[in-house]
Amino acid sequence: MIQDMASANIDNETVDVLFNGKLRVRQPLHGYRFSIVSILLAAFTWLKKKERIADLGTGVGIIPLLLAMRNEGIEQIVGIELQEKLAGVALQNVSMNGLDDIIRVYNEDIRSINGALLPAEFDVVVSNPPYYRVSSGRINPSLQKAIARHEVSCTLDDVLRATSYLLKESGRFFIVFPASRTITLLHRLRSFALEPKRLRWVHSYQGEQAKFILAEAHKGGKEEVEVLPPLMLYTQSGKYSPEIEKIYSGAIIH
Repeated sequence: MIQDMASANIDNETVDVLFNGKLRVRQPLHGYRFSIVSILLAAFTWLKKKERIADLGTGVGIIPLLLAMRNEGIEQIVGIELQEKLAGVALQNVSMNGLDDIIRVYNEDIRSINGALLPAEFDVVVSNPPYYRVSSGRINPSLQKAIARHEVSCTLDDVLRATSYLLKESGRFFIVFPASRTITLLHRLRSFALEPKRLRWVHSYQGEQAKFILAEAHKGGKEEVEVLPPLMLYTQSGKYSPEIEKIYSGAIIH
C-alpha cells in the first residue's frame, strides 16, 4: 500500500517502517490498520511552534506520530481513541519512536470528552473520523474496523461537537471525509461555528471523480474559503504522483 515502507510480522501484529526508517508503527495484522488518507491528512495539516494538538479517533497513533516527526517545537499532541486495544498500540508506538515527551494517548469516548479534557485547551484538532453512515454499505464483520469506518460509536456531529469544545477561539480543525458527503460536511461544520477556510479534493486518477475531501476550518472564522488544486494519487501509468511521492518521503505539502 505504501511506498518506502517495510513490514515485519510479530504475533498478529506488523511493525511497519516508514520514511527510510525514521518512523516505526505497530498495528494489528488483522483488524484496523491506518490507510493513505491518514497520511494525506497529516501532510495537509499545518502547525506552529508551541501549539497543542488533539487527534480525535487516533487509532494506532499514526497522525500524531507523523505530525511530531514533521514539525519541530510542538508543545503537545493528544491522541484520543475509544477502542482500548488500539489505544494501547498507539501508546506502544509513541514509546517505540521516543516521543513520550510530546505525545499522550487517552482511551476515552469523544462523546464525553468534557469529563477528560478542559474546554478551549487546543490550538489545533485533527480527525480522520468514521465517515460511512450505518445505513450506507456493508458494515465490516470486524468490530474494530466497523467502529473505525462506520458511524457505529460516533457520528460526524459527535466529532464536530468535541472539536468545538476543545478548540480555542480561531483554532484550526483539519478533517478528511468522503467527497460524496462534502455538502453534509460543510453544512455541519458551520452548525458548530467551524468556518471552512481551505478545501482540497483527492482523486485516484486525473479525470476520475474525487474520492475524499481534505478540509480546514477555523473556530469562529469569517466567511472566505480557498479551494486548492485537486490532489491526484496516481499517474496514468499507475505510479504514485510526484506530490504523493514527496509526501511519502517526509516532505510537508500544504
